[in-house]
Amino acid sequence: MDEEAMQAMRHIMRSQAAFAGMEVLTYCFMANHFHIFVRLDPKETEDLDDAGLVGRFRALYGGTRCASLGLDADDLEVILKKNGDSAEGIRRRLKARMGDVSVFMREVKTRFTLWYNQEHGTVGTFWAERFRSVIVEADTAAQRMVAAYIDLNPVRAGLVEDAGDYAFSGFGEACAGDRRARRGIARIEGKMAWTTKWHERYRARLCSRMGPPPRGGQRAAGATKGEADPGAVAAAKSGLLSKIRAFSEGWVVGSVDWVESFCASNGWLGYRMGRKAQPVAPGGGTDFARVATAVKRH
Repeated sequence: MDEEAMQAMRHIMRSQAAFAGMEVLTYCFMANHFHIFVRLDPKETEDLDDAGLVGRFRALYGGTRCASLGLDADDLEVILKKNGDSAEGIRRRLKARMGDVSVFMREVKTRFTLWYNQEHGTVGTFWAERFRSVIVEADTAAQRMVAAYIDLNPVRAGLVEDAGDYAFSGFGEACAGDRRARRGIARIEGKMAWTTKWHERYRARLCSRMGPPPRGGQRAAGATKGEADPGAVAAAKSGLLSKIRAFSEGWVVGSVDWVESFCASNGWLGYRMGRKAQPVAPGGGTDFARVATAVKRH
């Protein structure tokens, strides 16, 4: 993807997430792949009233018609208010597309492919492989570490020295002032609102994995300068930049107790567990997490 394609992809991701009832915590678009880290609660979709349904529909389609239903948002609002024979069927069809990561990814990829083919006069699918998903324990060190792995993609690829300087990532967009991206980073830090303090804390965690930030030069608007001690920089070279790649190969990531509980409650009788101890704060300190990954056996 070039920059124009990444801008289109970001718009598609945001509108599709709003429709599906998902909060984008962070993301990263690279030339040949992308990562999206979302938070969702399926119960929110189950409990969604008609006003919320119309709002989500409008977030995705704006003033245009949904081709499969032949309706725009105003039409949908009228039909749901009348609550006739077709209303319940429409509710079910729309809700079936919400609160599900597989459906979300399918629609993001399909919409981007349609845009790309129209723009470039091409045909066929754009993405070569199916997506892989990982379940991450919420509000934990594991969540913060997986988010850092995503935001450090352009650093690992050598595109930038500072993750905040990459425009097409959650942290880079947050540094440039985007409110939705900032809310995502705040949520990663376990907070509901963005503050300079939590920005600095998140950025310092990235710096502890990628080395000190560059000296001089231009920085993205709103970026702060986090420092990392020599021990943390050494950890970067053998820690998050490489070993955390194992997280992308797991199906479940979190604390050992949570992962074991998840596997037991979901009938994962045949799974293998890998445990890693990784510092999740600059210099290590006391903020350590014993992180487990579990991969279901086929």
